[in-house]
Amino acid sequence: MSSKNSTVIDSQASRLLVVHTLFLTGVSLSNIFFNIYLWKLSQNLEIAAIFNLFQFIMVPFVFFMATHLFKQKGIILSMRLGLLVHVGFFLLVLLLKDKITHLTPLFGVLMGLGQGLYYFGYNVSTYDWTNNQNRDRFSGFNGAANALAGMVAPLVGGFIIRKLGTTTGYIAVFSIMVICFILATMITGTFVARTGKPRCNFTQARVLIGAEWRRVNWSMFLRGLREGVMSFLLILIFYEFSQNELQLGFFNFVLSIITFLSYYFVGRFISRDRRFLFMFLGGILLALFTTMVLWEPSLKSFWLFGIANSLFYPLIFVPLTTISYNVIRNNLRTADYQVEFLSLREIPLNIGRILGILLLIYFINRSWPAVWLLWGLGLSQLPIASILKRVSKSA
Repeated sequence: MSSKNSTVIDSQASRLLVVHTLFLTGVSLSNIFFNIYLWKLSQNLEIAAIFNLFQFIMVPFVFFMATHLFKQKGIILSMRLGLLVHVGFFLLVLLLKDKITHLTPLFGVLMGLGQGLYYFGYNVSTYDWTNNQNRDRFSGFNGAANALAGMVAPLVGGFIIRKLGTTTGYIAVFSIMVICFILATMITGTFVARTGKPRCNFTQARVLIGAEWRRVNWSMFLRGLREGVMSFLLILIFYEFSQNELQLGFFNFVLSIITFLSYYFVGRFISRDRRFLFMFLGGILLALFTTMVLWEPSLKSFWLFGIANSLFYPLIFVPLTTISYNVIRNNLRTADYQVEFLSLREIPLNIGRILGILLLIYFINRSWPAVWLLWGLGLSQLPIASILKRVSKSA
């Protein structure tokens, strides 16, 4: 476990990063190729939106359930079960193949169950195995791991599909996902379970919510508003332009290199005094580059938009993540309820995701261009820096 004042990331936290990298490798393949697979089977953007909608509806309920079930017995089991649900999910995909479009809501619920269980365990472990001194660094390494997974996996996946053909290629890619989740599950066997307050008490946790935490909640809502749609829409629009999995894989490869470098820069140079500046610049630059897509929706403009998104979003994500953890730990009254607060944090995040996807479905049914929604979601990140200005200097 990380000592209270150490800036060094200890061995257990390092293994957590390895597990999360394997998980993210599987998820990056899933976010790209499973959504493309749904679109190829249905030729309907709304099917992918419904899958993601049910996924995000499920996550906060799973967090609430996991808090009651796993706070006493430890959170490693929750992480492990989440990984195993992902294994089961893609085994079902391999079994049912083109029949999955008839079961889209069910698959969304199943993915939400796996995501909720895993991220409950991961988020609480991150809180327990890091401290206020090394959490910015851990968040930076975590973002870099995310970028590394997104760098290699989609390019390899696109190459496999291009070489083996659509049917065999997608079977091979989904099989790789299963292997990643199984390996991650095996590594969790080396984790040492935490000991903590056994009783779950959401009522008391809600009583302790203060102004700082409310600011975090609003920021998480705005993050989710954009994140829910961006998790799949940019990929699907780019694929509609290119109609090529390998080109899509190369697109994500380039963006992930940029994301990796951006997270490295943020993790290396961010400090408490610079958090507001980083978030402010990130919000302004995202809004400017999102506006560019409106002028000329084309493959070139989406390349530029993707590059800007990869470059500037970490400026918001890293300080926001760190602040949300530190607000809990810095208050002696809330420290015993960290699990409850981490679960409560998922509510505004997923409300934002759900609302964003509902807006997308509304746009689809109205036959309005989806790029208008991308523009609005880009602007939605602007207020985060102002909302967290005071908190960023104290947390």
